[in-house]
Amino acid sequence: VRYCQERDRRLALLGALCIGLGLSNQHTLLLYALPLSGWMAWVGRRDLLDPPVFLQLIACGLLGLTPYLYLFFSATHAPLGSWGDTSTLSGWPAVGFWTHFLRREYGTFSLYSGSSAKNQMLDAFQLYAKHSLQDTFGLSLLAPVGIAAVLLRKGGSRTLGGMALTLYLFYMIVFHSLSNLPLDKPLFLGVMMRFWMQPHIVLFSFVPFGLTDLLIRAGHWRPEAAIPIVAFTACALIAANYRSMDQSGNHFVVEFGRALLSTRKEGAILLTQGDMVTNSVRYLQRCEKQRPDIAHLDMPMMTYEWYKTMHGPHLPGGVELPGVQFSVGGKKVDQHRKCCPYSMKDFLDANFRRNSSRPVYLIGGWYGSEAPAHINPKGGIPGYQIEHVGMASRVVKETKPLSWKEFKEEVARSNFTLSNIPPPSYEEMTWEWNIRTNYVTYMQATFVSYMDKAILRGKEPGEGSMWIKEQKALKKAIAGLETALEYARETPGGFEALEDILRNLGIAYGRLKCPRPNEYPKVDCPGQTKMRVLFREFLRVTTKRPEEVANEKLVVDNPNAFINLADA
Repeated sequence: VRYCQERDRRLALLGALCIGLGLSNQHTLLLYALPLSGWMAWVGRRDLLDPPVFLQLIACGLLGLTPYLYLFFSATHAPLGSWGDTSTLSGWPAVGFWTHFLRREYGTFSLYSGSSAKNQMLDAFQLYAKHSLQDTFGLSLLAPVGIAAVLLRKGGSRTLGGMALTLYLFYMIVFHSLSNLPLDKPLFLGVMMRFWMQPHIVLFSFVPFGLTDLLIRAGHWRPEAAIPIVAFTACALIAANYRSMDQSGNHFVVEFGRALLSTRKEGAILLTQGDMVTNSVRYLQRCEKQRPDIAHLDMPMMTYEWYKTMHGPHLPGGVELPGVQFSVGGKKVDQHRKCCPYSMKDFLDANFRRNSSRPVYLIGGWYGSEAPAHINPKGGIPGYQIEHVGMASRVVKETKPLSWKEFKEEVARSNFTLSNIPPPSYEEMTWEWNIRTNYVTYMQATFVSYMDKAILRGKEPGEGSMWIKEQKALKKAIAGLETALEYARETPGGFEALEDILRNLGIAYGRLKCPRPNEYPKVDCPGQTKMRVLFREFLRVTTKRPEEVANEKLVVDNPNAFINLADA
């Protein structure tokens, strides 16, 4: 704007420097830089396109990009969690600077690399308009009025307004044509909304012009009212949104990471996937220097060939990576440049062979199943199983599951601190909602495992007993599942694990010991009553096929019959 007004070459050089600095931080600035640079070159073509001056502009832009030079240095000490190998421009095993700079592994000019990626430009426009209206209480409706008012004027303001509108349209069209996030998933919608801040800057700059134009036409405009109107509008928006936007007491991410990390056994191997899981653990290890004894491996990063050379030697306690690149099932993949892929089974075999007493934990589930579907429909790794022990799963050999004592000790170490669970006020598109659902999921899995382990302990001594002997453990499982159910019901937007919690909690109550089962229902049996209440709600919310819920329906349809789940 100032260059357009003053035509001072120094302002153009400063602009080129700022563009370079901005691009070293966020690539989407390019969507403003391209039309803006073209406009400035056209406006100042007699001066800026002169070869010596043009070379100076290029030099200033390159000077702004110099923070990228740090990547060559940082690759020499490969801090854990860093992405790629930027020690060279290209070449194996280094991915190379250009691959990293252009985000080729993730998808150049793409936000998302998952299998559900698709273009939804029109849907994105509708969502943008909807949220712009909601977040400003309708004030964004003044922007089109302001655009028309500015473009109908004569002089420099019309030119600047046209340029601003061009920036806005260029960004909206190009960005949303390239953005491929699945918008039907609230969390990904929340990610994309962060990129709306750039077009917001331009869009809302037209709002005052729109308001001024309407007031002039209505005969109520007074120049001295401009500042009070702006101040009132800003204060009103702050007052309306302050409570929801005040995150001064939000420590949920770091506490989530602490719950995942702090209770792991000494020297453990921790396999993770998922942004929230991996980054919260990485923050605590890298920034707060907590639990440096734990070898944290992010499974998606293990699929890149640079992971072995850049991170493998620095993993604490020594971790064997039995090949160049992890690939589900050990199959060769497109990103492979040399040889030697290894499967997760290969990895586990190598490290259990290296130290069979070293505990291995899994958080976020396996990065792809290697078990044949006809053998294990739920997926997994051949020869291994996972046991849910709180905020993580313990990976053990199928031939050597955790003993009852070991399992209880692991669960006792787990950290289900309820004060660290985000409240239900957070929407589905937030990371806090994601953390909340993670806590509930881990809680359910742990206490279902607790119930299953208690059942395997056998029945009470005595001929013909129908009750499992670990009634105390069963009651602990029920208490944990009740807590999980409470949090699941309060979670906004629904919670897909709700029906599983209802079903498992009903099963647990059905195994509670009754004083005189043969006289039911004359003699009350709280477990039987509660089981039917839960199964009834389960049948109401479940999406399973009728044949899959036949047993639960049988229980509900026979309210006066004592139904023994001890042998189920």
